[in-house]
Amino acid sequence: MESPLERRQFGRLHLLAYGRDKTCTVEIDGVCCVAALIDISSGGARLKHVPPPSLPALAKTVTFSVQSLEDGGLLQQLAATVRWRNGQEFGIKFDQSLDVGIHTLQKLVC
Repeated sequence: MESPLERRQFGRLHLLAYGRDKTCTVEIDGVCCVAALIDISSGGARLKHVPPPSLPALAKTVTFSVQSLEDGGLLQQLAATVRWRNGQEFGIKFDQSLDVGIHTLQKLVC
């Protein structure tokens, strides 16, 4: 069986258990919530929200933005889809992969 690392299409930047205190907004059906950014890659992100946002079904379309970044709009208003949920955490996949590498993401969010 494949390990989760073998299935990943993009390298993922882990933010050391929320040590960077990066938050993001996620808009679901016109309702915005603030979530902690756990990790991010060119293809998606893992988020934590307490309590979990109302996500009636997987594959729910959302709009994702990382707060308080000088990123030229790179991580703002991104269309994404909820791919999984586990307790307070959920994962999103960007509709269009970011055209940047893991080092660029690291400079932006760390």
